[in-house]
Formats: sequence, structure tokens, C-alpha cells
Amino acid sequence: MRKVVQNIADDFFEILRYDKNRWFEYWKIYRAKNEPLIDEYEKTLNLSEEWIVTLLKNMERRNLDRLMQYWHSISHEQKYHCSKLITAKHELFELSREEFVIVLTGLLGVKDWVAVKGKREWVIMIDLLSLWNNKKLDELAYVAYQAALGFKRGERYGDYVPKEELFARLWNRIEEALAHEELEKTMEQVCRILYENVPHYNWVGFYLTDPSKRDELVLGPFVGEPTEHVRIPFGRGICGQAAERRVTFVVQDVSKETNYLSCSPKVESEIVVPIVVNGEVLGELDIDSHVLNSFDENDRNFLERICEKISQKVRMKG
Repeated sequence: MRKVVQNIADDFFEILRYDKNRWFEYWKIYRAKNEPLIDEYEKTLNLSEEWIVTLLKNMERRNLDRLMQYWHSISHEQKYHCSKLITAKHELFELSREEFVIVLTGLLGVKDWVAVKGKREWVIMIDLLSLWNNKKLDELAYVAYQAALGFKRGERYGDYVPKEELFARLWNRIEEALAHEELEKTMEQVCRILYENVPHYNWVGFYLTDPSKRDELVLGPFVGEPTEHVRIPFGRGICGQAAERRVTFVVQDVSKETNYLSCSPKVESEIVVPIVVNGEVLGELDIDSHVLNSFDENDRNFLERICEKISQKVRMKG
């Protein structure tokens, strides 16, 4: 499989070798060197030559120089994380079709990402300048994921949606899933919504308490790689501990846990939220991530809200 993420930012930073009054002259060189990408970028955003000149004039050399230095210090790691997030869900993005490639570079700071037609495939261009100006460059991997997802849904440009706002946007879809009569159908849809839309959710599933063995969890609906842990006793592993204590468990680095059941060597962090109905554990929502320190209060609050809604749904049905 070819590299899905490429870095051509140094082509853009060549602009710093020119006097500022010649930056548009270099932009035309940059456009020609990366034909047809820059030309298509301009067309997609309907950027006139006059507007491009204005945008270049408004750029500060010192700001670009700082961006270049910072980018050189993080580019290798950031490119790796971009590739890791995208390839971890290769089936979602249909990477085997080689339909698109992600290119990291500098543009005019208008949009965080723009998808353009290249010579052989679509090219999703991530604008480092836009991210830098909006203090989002350290979120690059999540930007790339959202851009790829947006492209697959037919969008051609967009801006990064921070986690808190993303969860707010997803809530309507979660509520639609909760409206299903069948609990299993609700859980299936919740798993799919979370897995597809949240970049760092690499395995999403529900475990349900076995009605015939009240101290054991049984695997329910899930999305992600198959797991060998189809039954988990209360108290064993993160899932078992969350069920036994009836509290949310957040583990930012699973390698430091002694009471841990490994589903995959790729998993680096995990969150488990119990679903409690009338004082009893009905089950729990379990999410694995291939990224260290993945889960913050936004994740916790959002997932606990989902589990509380499921609990309410069960109580209402009696």
C-alpha cells in the first residue's frame, strides 16, 4: 500500500528565500511545481489573483519563519500520527482503492483542508498555515482524519472541529439511535457513530451482564477488530473492575496496568463506562484507543451521558 500521507511543506517554505514584494512571484512558481494542485486549490475556494496577492501581503515573515521552525521540529512525528489514525481504520476509508492521498503543506490560511483532483487521485491538502494561525497545528492528526472523513462524505473543504464541538454535533445522531425500540439496535448504531466520527476511538463495544450469571460480562454489539474476550468476570481487567465498582475507569496508558486484559498490542489507552439500572450493572460501554492519553473530561462526560440515556431507556421499558 502506498503512503497515504505526504509532506511537501518545504516547497511552501521556499517563499521565505524571497523578498516579500516577490512572494506572489514565488507563489506562481509553487503553483507550477505542484501542478495541478495549487491551481485546483485556488479554483475550489474561488480565489482571484487579486485576493491571493492580498493574502500574501497580509502574511508576516516572522510568523512564517516560526511556523517553519516549529514544523521542522514536529513534522516526522505528526506525519506518523496522521498515517496511524487513517490506516487504523483502513476499511472505513477504503484505502485499498487508493482513491486519495493526504498532503501536508502550506497554503493561504483560508481553510484547514481542501480536497482537489490530482493527476491520478484526489489530494486532500492540509494547510499548515491555517492550523498554525488558529493554534490547531498540534491537532494535525485529528484534522487529517476529519478531512478524510469529510472527503468520503462528499465535502471538498472544511475546518477542524474540536472534540467538545464534535460531541455536541454528534448528540442528535446519538438520540436518533436511542429512539430505536430494540436495545441491541441502539447499541449497534451508537458503536458505529462513535467509531466512525471520533478519530481516536479504535474499538467501540458494549459488554452486557449475563442474566444467568450476574457476575460475568458477555460481549455485545461492537465495531472494530474481533476480540477474544467474549466473556469477562467482574473484577477482571478494566472492564471487570468498572462493572464490579460501578464507576467509570479511564486508563491513559494500559502498559502501566497490572489488572488488564489485552485485546491487541495496538491498544494504548482505554475508557469503560458502566450502565447502571436500579443499582445493578446492566452492562458497559468500552472504548480502546491506539493513542496514549486519549481520553479527557469531554470524552468522559459525553460517554457517561450516553450510558445514562441507555439506562433511562431500559428503566422506561420496565
